[in-house]
Amino acid sequence: MRTRTTLALAAVLLGAGAAGCSTSGGTTAPTALPRPFDGVAHYDEQQRTALHDAEEALVTGCMRERGFTYRPQSLAAGDHRVDANPYGLLGADQAASDGFGVISTALNLKPKTDPNRDHDGDQAWKNALLGTDAHRITVDLPDHRQFYYNDDACLTRARDALYGPDYLRLFNTFQVLTDKVVTAVQADARYGAAESRWHDCMSAAHEDAARLTDPVAAIDRQVKQDGGDPAKAHDLIGRELSLAKTSARCQDRAGLAAVVDRLQADAEKSALGPDQPLLDRLRDLRRQALARAARPTP
Repeated sequence: MRTRTTLALAAVLLGAGAAGCSTSGGTTAPTALPRPFDGVAHYDEQQRTALHDAEEALVTGCMRERGFTYRPQSLAAGDHRVDANPYGLLGADQAASDGFGVISTALNLKPKTDPNRDHDGDQAWKNALLGTDAHRITVDLPDHRQFYYNDDACLTRARDALYGPDYLRLFNTFQVLTDKVVTAVQADARYGAAESRWHDCMSAAHEDAARLTDPVAAIDRQVKQDGGDPAKAHDLIGRELSLAKTSARCQDRAGLAAVVDRLQADAEKSALGPDQPLLDRLRDLRRQALARAARPTP
């Protein structure tokens, strides 16, 4: 719903890059592609769904205590782009099964229905759910970033109960630090040399791509040019899979993942500085939230 989304955007840093995917405990699986901080601020689709459902149940309870009815809304599924590697790295299995995830997202992502739209004109209901400006808290983050939330909102109370009261600050902090790590890695000459080797491999395969993001952008442009026509998107699937498999193969030959893995370790140390306890705390909160979400709803 519109009012629900408003606070969600306020509470999660706008403009931060995508963090990495990880296992439920917050550590990268042995075969996973490198991602900053083991993807501590990213959850896979199953985890996102469990956390969302748990949060919605808590919001419903809070609203009921305040004398209002809230109908839980489902989490939009089918957006494969949210799990994309932040460096643009692509494994062979992913390339063969889903390409870059562009067309599958275009075909599968459906707009959510709003089960609470009948409350759009009810300001008291909105205030209970989203809180009020008088209770707004602004939190400073690295690189002069900020986010805010209303601490009297049922949504805030639910998130604190599920994740812990300091989670949003830590989560958004590591969104910013993830951006810093990715930027530092991609600015390194050794990454540039590996990407150049990838480019040479792509050229030998008769694919015109100077940067790692170019093949994804090419498919995305074509989908947009087709206006989301499902028939045309289906026709483009073969092209996406072929291009993705070529890119993944060239990434492997160029040793891109290995280069990123080496550079990332130093970039993480530089971005994190003496704040290792913050990362440890976020990992703990993550584990606790996933454990709470796994418990049956009373």
